[in-house]
Amino acid sequence: MKAHTIAESLIMPAAKILVSHVIGEEAVAKLESVSVSNNTVQRRIEEMSVDIADQVVEGVKSSKYVFAIQLDESTDVTNWSQLLVYVHFTQSNAAKTELLLSQDLSSTTTGKGIFNVLDNFFKQNELDWGKLVECMTDGAPSMFGRKSGFQAHVKVVAPNATAVHCFIHRFALCAKVLPPKLLLCLNRVIRIVNFVKTCALNTRLFKLLCEDFGSDHICLLYHTEVRWLSRGNTTRRLFELRDVLLVFFKEKEHDFQKNLEDEEFISRLAYLSDIFGALNHLNLSFQGPDCTVTEFISKLGTFVRKLDLWTKNVESKRYGMFELLTTLEREPTDEFAQEIVHHLSLLKTELKNYFPDVTYCAYVANPFSVDPADLPVGTGEQEELIDIQVDETAKTKHKESSPLNFWKAEYESNIPNTSHISRTPKLTLTYNWAVVGPQLE
Repeated sequence: MKAHTIAESLIMPAAKILVSHVIGEEAVAKLESVSVSNNTVQRRIEEMSVDIADQVVEGVKSSKYVFAIQLDESTDVTNWSQLLVYVHFTQSNAAKTELLLSQDLSSTTTGKGIFNVLDNFFKQNELDWGKLVECMTDGAPSMFGRKSGFQAHVKVVAPNATAVHCFIHRFALCAKVLPPKLLLCLNRVIRIVNFVKTCALNTRLFKLLCEDFGSDHICLLYHTEVRWLSRGNTTRRLFELRDVLLVFFKEKEHDFQKNLEDEEFISRLAYLSDIFGALNHLNLSFQGPDCTVTEFISKLGTFVRKLDLWTKNVESKRYGMFELLTTLEREPTDEFAQEIVHHLSLLKTELKNYFPDVTYCAYVANPFSVDPADLPVGTGEQEELIDIQVDETAKTKHKESSPLNFWKAEYESNIPNTSHISRTPKLTLTYNWAVVGPQLE
């Protein structure tokens, strides 16, 4: 993140001093012949970038099997639209995920415009739309519109490709549901943060006040809709600095003082911090290079069970699962307890609404824990699963590798019926595709 001139101003002088002490002045003379100008550094960076892009494209083209893509368009802080496209493919019997395309969208961000950008890239690099098995995007109309959305245009050139609404994006939408009073509390939190941070003077004064109080933090955090984790971070930071904020607004004689003195507001703030923290933790657990959709479904089912448990605990006036809420001296009122129960119920309903068709294929994760009789009859999967389970070598390899690489390396070519699992991105090839959102943050 430094200017390219740093090579001339810092790196080269330091290198000369180093070699003059370790090797001698002759080595210094040789270093002087190395070009480290701004243009040279820029050209070398561009050459490395082009080489990496060529390797990714060649990897996709040489992939023995199909590939899947995931893309997202978002506007950055300079109001410039950025398109990121990730590709998931197999290479040397291993699954790989790489950044396929990163490009500015200079004009419109409609489904047709985004498709044209990607289609031109495919044509320039001779990529085959026919090998595309899945295209994953968010649920915006420009992406999922039936007539003019991006997915509709993809269906024309890749009719066998499955259009999927990103699991992580769906989960983020579920987390947005809030009852009226909790939503009012969150909006007030946002207003408090904006009041302090949008004014340079207020920001400086608040920083000094935090230092006088010896606080762990010296600033508040913005809430931004495009950053899915910001709600939890924003509410928790404000809760931790609530005493400092109270003094700050008393000096300002601002109406926000009343909110920070209101125990009901603080209780709601504590609960929001706790529940958003739990949602953020789950969101982050869905991400990573080794996380598969089967794990996603398992963790999602676990969270739904936790919601049921938390609901019962709140109805019994037990709040130990909410860390910050239990630090308050005042116990939640019956009215507030009903708000919590209502919110947990809404969360569960939204999860079931956004994930109605998600099924967990147990033998993808562990084919040795499933009874073959539970599989469909007449498809050949029962017999093939028996072949796998009696193979001692397969048991050893399953323990040593991930489920995805196990199916890819050992059974893709030998077992035609069950191998469709490893070619279905919704089951194993897509391991969340959430990487676009966090990277854009």
